[in-house]
Amino acid sequence: MALATRLGLPAVAVYRTDLAGYARTYLGTGENTAWRRMRAVHSAADLTLAPSSAALRGLLAELRPDRLEVSDRATLRWTGEWARRARVPAVMVSHETADGVLRTWGVPPAAAGRAADRLNTLSAHAYARIVCTTESAEREFVRTGVRNVVRAPLGVDLERFRPGLRSTALRTRHLRGQDVLLLLGSRLPVEKRPGRALDAPAALRHTGVRAALVVAGDGPLRAELERRARAERLPAEFLGHVRDRDRLARLQASADLCLAPGPAETFGLPGPLRHPLARRQQAVNAVVHALSGRYDTVHLHASDRAWTEDRSLWSVDRLHPGERGHRRLAADFHRLLAERGPALGARPAHEPGQPPPTRVAGALWPATRGTGWPARRSTDLLPQLLGLAAAEAGHQVRGTSGQLDARAGRALAEALDGLPPAPCLRGFVPRARMEG
Repeated sequence: MALATRLGLPAVAVYRTDLAGYARTYLGTGENTAWRRMRAVHSAADLTLAPSSAALRGLLAELRPDRLEVSDRATLRWTGEWARRARVPAVMVSHETADGVLRTWGVPPAAAGRAADRLNTLSAHAYARIVCTTESAEREFVRTGVRNVVRAPLGVDLERFRPGLRSTALRTRHLRGQDVLLLLGSRLPVEKRPGRALDAPAALRHTGVRAALVVAGDGPLRAELERRARAERLPAEFLGHVRDRDRLARLQASADLCLAPGPAETFGLPGPLRHPLARRQQAVNAVVHALSGRYDTVHLHASDRAWTEDRSLWSVDRLHPGERGHRRLAADFHRLLAERGPALGARPAHEPGQPPPTRVAGALWPATRGTGWPARRSTDLLPQLLGLAAAEAGHQVRGTSGQLDARAGRALAEALDGLPPAPCLRGFVPRARMEG
């Protein structure tokens, strides 16, 4: 800590071992001395990480902070009650709306609104101030009569990050003979979907636009992304973590387009389910990309916002496309095939030939003809999801989630290395038939 202070470097401490408990158990003395030493270390750190609620509760009791700021409205909401009992001023920072998050989990709007109002009222009672960074978050608290709300909009350092820093020399160095410069400034975990950033120069190349991608950031998927860039011969440059903010500002000003491919919440699911499913989705996408490039296949990207926002494309179970969804897939495939030449017949219509089912019919389907679906999902899908969530939660508590990322990266690398060599398709013209 002293060295970091002298060098002007940020320092992070991790509270994982109860050294004071060790002293009490094995030495029978020295508990207070151990806590004084630990208090000095953690107080000097810019940030202290505690891997469990029990560890954090004990750490708070011993450190005796004079103020508390919480940004997690779910797992850390209990700290407000702790701070109130300990007479410590505490604030909660709210970025998103609680009812919006609940709706993404499938909670009906009316029930989501009532649950959000109850949670927000309890939070406002526990914390001295609720700091809202968006107007929608503030409005959600105000509608329940909460008075201790402060609006603090997020902003950008316009002195450091400004268009005037655009540099022709920097652009030329990173363009490497291309015409358009793309920039991804982000961590590279699965939930950020950084693979989409590599999709951009690949897609632009097919339209005749020569684009180079610069990736400023590091993470567990970096090695996989670099392998894919080499395999597909994409003009991508990986800078790793850029510590110099001025350098990052010059990169942003010099790029033609800055990419932010990560959604707010993958699948709209809680973390213990979101992270393992995102790992598997990323792996499937990487293998499909590799196979598509190796076998010169027609590859449809069904990743636009319509599939997550237009519920008329979903079936009743929300896991498969409905009739409109199937027609959209057919029409998109027809377009891709037509671009390659082999498409036959007229383009399938987007609108269904039959009227959509009513809400009553949709509610009755699981209880009548769909009775087998819940039984099958309860014996195959549900146990696997619960196992994934339990493993993810266990690693999060132990602070070893990086092992899961590394394991997934190794499995993906083995799968890509095990792909058979591309067959000779020279002179082969694919043919397809589309039925309406």
